Amino acid sequence: MPQESPIEFPAALPPELRELWSQLSEILTAFGDAQDRLDPPKIPEYADRLAPLAAALEKTVHAIDVTKLDRDAPAAVLTQSGVQLLGAASRFQGARTGPHEILKAFQALRPIARANDILFPLANRFVEISEHYLTPARRSDVSLRESLAKAAANPERGLMHFNNQRGHRGGYSLYVPENYTPDRAWPLIVALHGGSGHGADFLWSWLRDARAHGCLLAVPTSRDRTWSLHSPGVDAAGLNRMLDSVSGKWNVDAQRLLLTGISDGGTYSMLLSIVKQSPFTHYAPVAAAVHVLQNREGRVEAPVRDTRIYQVHGAVDWMFPVEKARAAAQALKDAGAAIDYREIADLSHNYPRDENPAILRWFSPELFESN
Repeated sequence: MPQESPIEFPAALPPELRELWSQLSEILTAFGDAQDRLDPPKIPEYADRLAPLAAALEKTVHAIDVTKLDRDAPAAVLTQSGVQLLGAASRFQGARTGPHEILKAFQALRPIARANDILFPLANRFVEISEHYLTPARRSDVSLRESLAKAAANPERGLMHFNNQRGHRGGYSLYVPENYTPDRAWPLIVALHGGSGHGADFLWSWLRDARAHGCLLAVPTSRDRTWSLHSPGVDAAGLNRMLDSVSGKWNVDAQRLLLTGISDGGTYSMLLSIVKQSPFTHYAPVAAAVHVLQNREGRVEAPVRDTRIYQVHGAVDWMFPVEKARAAAQALKDAGAAIDYREIADLSHNYPRDENPAILRWFSPELFESN
């Protein structure tokens, strides 16, 4: 009897799963748009967009009897991911009205990270899912998808968690591109979550960019509910251990170490930027209190000369007014920092994933030379 030829990955999804994936993809995109520009006045608009998508997905999910499927079967995985997204959609509807609409919205979005946890293992098996976990500009790159899929079986590649289960603090999650090879040095992105956040959730803000452009991605979790802003050395010790561990096992480019973060994470990155022994080469605070580096007169007297900073702030940020961000950027420039200030007109107090390509191009133009 002739032996069956092995299945080549990534393959197209089987026909019976394409409608389910189409619905998942649509609602993931809608949630992504909401996350990128989440602003209290826009919550009803996003809720209206999500409602019919959730209704269609719910009908399809409920028609699938997962008890008859292996847990790891693609249909079961897609369904489990869909259940998480339906939970998020239901909770998001409750954020339409006050009080504390924005906090309700942030909490409602947390299951999206769990949906991605469930779904991502299929990324190197199926073309459509692989494309979803790449930046839009690289989704048509067949050779990239194939190189990622061919190397995906290596246990020291892909997504890993080191004492970073939700409910635990002080660990980190790590993504190593599936096509990583040790014969060259790879840039490393370290991304810090905001207050009350968790690294296992925030990693999805950067994973598709790291996967598309060939970067290691480390996403730690603060020891306490937020970063040690008043005692920077507390969390810095954990970051140093993380860097030692990652660079000891993978070939990290010490000249391309990016520290970025949202809100408290961005603020903490700025506090570390003035530490003389800091190993990081570039800093990209987003929606952060960069003004913590200014003195009472508004000047920056800390040693920031030639420090490379890409500061992102929203013109409608409801937590840190944009006027403070502008003043901080000017003060940093006056103090000699090599700063690029990027103000986004429709950005509130949240993380804009669509700004990641610009941050990466500023951080390491070489990542785009072959793209």
